[in-house]
Amino acid sequence: MDDTHFAPPSSLRSYARTSALSMALGSGVSHWLAHRHPVRRILMLHGVGDARMTPDDFLRVMSWLKQRYNIVPLDAMIHDVMARRPAPFGSGKSELAITFDDGLRNQYKIARPVLEQLGIPAMIFVCPGMVESKQWMWNHEARARLRRLSAGALAEWAAAAGCEASNLETTIAWMKTLSFPQRQQAQSTLREHTPGFVPTPQEHEAYDPMTWDEVRACDQGQLSIGSHTMTHPILPTLTEAEIQRELHDSRSMLELQLGRAVDLFCYPNGSTDERVRSIARSLYRAAVTTEEGTVSEAVDPMAIPRIPVTSHLPLLAWRMHRPWA
Repeated sequence: MDDTHFAPPSSLRSYARTSALSMALGSGVSHWLAHRHPVRRILMLHGVGDARMTPDDFLRVMSWLKQRYNIVPLDAMIHDVMARRPAPFGSGKSELAITFDDGLRNQYKIARPVLEQLGIPAMIFVCPGMVESKQWMWNHEARARLRRLSAGALAEWAAAAGCEASNLETTIAWMKTLSFPQRQQAQSTLREHTPGFVPTPQEHEAYDPMTWDEVRACDQGQLSIGSHTMTHPILPTLTEAEIQRELHDSRSMLELQLGRAVDLFCYPNGSTDERVRSIARSLYRAAVTTEEGTVSEAVDPMAIPRIPVTSHLPLLAWRMHRPWA
C-alpha cells in the first residue's frame, strides 16, 4: 500500500501559483507586461508594521518600486489625468502614485521615514474626526473586541446583535451593511460583551490614529494629506445629510489644520453609490476607490481605481499587470 502523503489540491494550486508568479518575476515577464501599455497606476496601502507588511518588507517593496517606476505625487498624476495627457510608458517611465488610507500613527512612525529616505512622494488619506477624538476607527475596535470573544461568547453576542456570521471577517462584513443606528447598536452590544477590553501594545501600534502634529508633519516635503471622511463610516448606509456632513466637515477641518486646500478624497472601504459620488463631486476635485485597476485617460475622476499592495513581490509585480490578481 502506498502511504505517500499528498498535499491537498488547494495547497497544490497555491504552490503552483506561487511558483508561476516567482518565475514571471525572475524572468522579467511581469516587468515587461506591466510596462508595455500606456496606463498610470495608484497603489493602496493601509497599516504598516504588522506581519502582513513589516518595516523591512515596506523598505524592500518601496525600493523595488522606485527602481522600476516613475513615482509621482498623486495630485500631479490626477492633474495630468484630468488634462487628458497621455500616460508615459516603458521601464522606469511608467507613472505610479502611492496612497495610504486611514491616517494611522504607524504610517507616520514607520512609513514616513522610509519614504523620505528614498525620496518617494505619497498621499495619506486621514479621518480628522478620529484624529480629534483620538479614537480608533469603528471597524478596528470591533475586530479587536471580537478577537476577545470565545466561540460561545461570539455566538451569544451574534444572537443578541441579530448577526448570522460565523467568523471575524464575515461579522465585520455584516456590520458594514447596517444602517448607522443599527451599527451603533451592534457596537454597543459588543462593548457590553467585552467589558474588560484593554488594547494590547500591538493593537495600539496597529490602530492608533495620528495626532494633529503628526498629520501636519505628513503634509510637508514628499508627503501630503487627503480627506477620508470625518469618522470612516460606510457612506451608502448614511442619509444624504450625513454624507454631506462627513465629506464637507472632513475637508473643512483638514484645511483649517493644514492651511491649504484639500480637494482629493478617498471613499472609506471603497463603498459608494450615486448619492455619495454626487456629493463628493460637489466638494472634491477627484476621489479614489478600492476598485482594482489601472488609471486610463477615460477614468471617472470620482471613481479612480487603485492596486492593493502586498509584501509578496512576485504577486505585487503581477498585480502591476493584472491589478485584480
